[in-house]
Amino acid sequence: MRLTRYTPDAFGALRAAADRFGAASLRHRPFVDYYYTENPWCRLHMLEADDGSIAGAIGVDSLRFVAGDRPLTFGFATNFHGAQPGVGGYLYLHWMKTAPFGLVFGGSEDTHCILRQQGWTYFRGVKTLALNRAYTPRPGESVWRRLAKRVLTRFRRRPAVRFADRVPASVAARIRVEEEDRFTADMLPQTSPFALRFAPELDYLQWRYRTDLSFVRYRLFRLLTRGRSSGYVVLNDAPDRVAVAQCDGESPADLAYGVLRSIVVATENDRKTREILLTCSHSEMGWIYRDFGFRPTGPDRPFVVGSRRQSVDLPPDPSRWLINYDWGDNGLRAPFLDQRPAKTMEADLVVRA
Repeated sequence: MRLTRYTPDAFGALRAAADRFGAASLRHRPFVDYYYTENPWCRLHMLEADDGSIAGAIGVDSLRFVAGDRPLTFGFATNFHGAQPGVGGYLYLHWMKTAPFGLVFGGSEDTHCILRQQGWTYFRGVKTLALNRAYTPRPGESVWRRLAKRVLTRFRRRPAVRFADRVPASVAARIRVEEEDRFTADMLPQTSPFALRFAPELDYLQWRYRTDLSFVRYRLFRLLTRGRSSGYVVLNDAPDRVAVAQCDGESPADLAYGVLRSIVVATENDRKTREILLTCSHSEMGWIYRDFGFRPTGPDRPFVVGSRRQSVDLPPDPSRWLINYDWGDNGLRAPFLDQRPAKTMEADLVVRA
């Protein structure tokens, strides 16, 4: 076996492997080519068997974080699949060579079995919060439970615009948002109150949250505090859900209210009420979101960091971290926007929480 890097001429072999892995996202060429080849940060590594078939694959997205004033690079694993015993371990070792630290935010139970065995560090307190939560039936549930969830989803929803008056008038007077079609340098915060945050360079943001992609729809909002740019908010705008993909700002409270105002703007013309999702560990921001109407959807979302060469040295209190959902390939899952029927082509993918 040999390890190779994905290039567009290998898509046929990758798609055949994706059929075996059950990896729906890797069957969609616009996503694969853009995410894994048209940038310097993200690569898909494939383990090629002696017969030329692909026995396994792992993508690694290089994410720049800042802990205080200290920059850190995390390798975020994406589309981690293996078709034979031993393949997963080989790909895991390669992943650990790509960056000082590995990061998993979410992940399957199989992934966490590996991480626990390797002694990775779990940080508690990252919540997934929802407004107008969708109660999705599970396989094998009784008819009456499915019916009850359908009723709950339909009759407990209120458009986000109806919550707008929960933003205090004093806040609304000094904080506003403006939708933009691309990032500019003045949108990046000049100072930060967060002990840990995702802080990529401008070029990365412009690539990862590009607003004119065919397979996902991102909407970018400039945050203005008393008329001055103080941060940004990116929403993943899907047919059934809106998710806060990424945001950053100079004040936790101002940023949280900027997120809420962006959501109201993005959904004010909706014909149907959509679920709104975000992740948060920051105590002050979490209070503001709950006061607006957001509620936890379940247990903490796993945030796990590990390394083969050094110990984890992160600020220990996640209540001062800025955590967002759509990192790595979170939010980039099939079915994609341009896989949908023509009548829904203007919509987006459904974010998997």
